[in-house]
Amino acid sequence: MADKPVKFAITHYRLPKHSHEDFIKWIVEVHIPKAIPVFRKYGVIDYTLFVTPPALSDFMNQRVQGSRPTWDVADYDCVIEYIFPSIDVIDKIMPDPEWLEACADQFDWVDVPKALVSLGYATTYFQKGEAVVLPK
Repeated sequence: MADKPVKFAITHYRLPKHSHEDFIKWIVEVHIPKAIPVFRKYGVIDYTLFVTPPALSDFMNQRVQGSRPTWDVADYDCVIEYIFPSIDVIDKIMPDPEWLEACADQFDWVDVPKALVSLGYATTYFQKGEAVVLPK
């Protein structure tokens, strides 16, 4: 398990004192530039910011009310997804002083107690209009 790439995802809500746009701008313009050297240091394979603007959440909420009334539409501001070369990288990054510096102002922006994390494996089965990695 330790030597297989893993996907780590974390949802983030902004603190209410910030707009969604300012929150995403902070992530992109302040946090990510500080984090990239750490990613390189530990061989992070991928980092993706999945932005979920309130207008799109509202749109989706309206659509599922009629067709899927039991579904809840997520209302977080973004999901950050990492692909780590191994699960061990998580334990190396978290205490790294450069990473702690990259995250130092998160309590000014992120509603940290509401974060939700996931860890697992990702396999792509359909990409760029084509089926890939299908079972035989």
